[in-house]
Amino acid sequence: MSHLQKYSIAFALALSLHLSIIGLFAFNFINQPAPEHKVDKKIPEIIEASILDENLVTEKAKQLKQAEANQKQLQQNKKEKLRKQLAKESERLRKVKNKRLHEEKIAKKAAIERKKTAINEQKKLQVIKNKLALEKKKQVEIKKQKIAKEKQQRIAAEKRKLAAEKKEQAHQEAIKQKKIAADKQRIADAKREKIAADKLVEANRVRAENARIAQKATVAATALIKRKVNQSWNRPTSVTGKLACTIRVGLIPGGDVMSVVVVKGSGNSLFDASAERAVYKASPLPVPKDATAFSQFRSFSFVFSPN
Repeated sequence: MSHLQKYSIAFALALSLHLSIIGLFAFNFINQPAPEHKVDKKIPEIIEASILDENLVTEKAKQLKQAEANQKQLQQNKKEKLRKQLAKESERLRKVKNKRLHEEKIAKKAAIERKKTAINEQKKLQVIKNKLALEKKKQVEIKKQKIAKEKQQRIAAEKRKLAAEKKEQAHQEAIKQKKIAADKQRIADAKREKIAADKLVEANRVRAENARIAQKATVAATALIKRKVNQSWNRPTSVTGKLACTIRVGLIPGGDVMSVVVVKGSGNSLFDASAERAVYKASPLPVPKDATAFSQFRSFSFVFSPN
């Protein structure tokens, strides 16, 4: 909707309001009651009503005039705003135009530069083509030389291959002879190892047998020692019940007791002391005469628990 159309609508509304007020005034005037003969009482009322209607019309007219003035001011403000918008748009278009002209100038300059660059690139490309042609010619010559050299190398390689085959045959023959000698040596070594293994097995068997005999002698000697100590023990009168303690004994060859220590007591000091006396009393103890077997009795422990 244009500003002119808005102004026309506002004017029509103002005119309609004026006509409505005039119509209302006319309606009030027509509907007034007819004057009676008693003029002295009714005339003041008619005059007062007329004054009120005129005041109302005047007030309404003022309101319409103010509304019209406000509408004109509003229209003026809108015109001013539109003027400013047009000025702003004009400035924006001017800047856009200047920017476009500047960009066209830059684009034109860039086009010139691209053309120069293309010419330079064309020259460089021609130089490269010339170099490639020269390089191709050079590569053809190198290929010919390479083929000739490879032929010479192939002939030399065939000669070296024949010499290497002869050398390899001699080497394989040497390996064969060396293998025969190694097999003979391995057989001889295997025989010696078997003899040594048989000796070791026999030695282990003898050692195990000796250990079994020594273990048996140790068990027997331990039983004899416990029996002799038990026989040498005198139960204290205050000791009752079945007690036991662990005793460590130190001996010298022949079974003589050098030391007696209770390493785990029974809880009864009288019993433990009587056990120590029994060991000393049983000296010399019946130990194996074999030095190897006796080595286990130089310092040994046993549980003393007489029946």
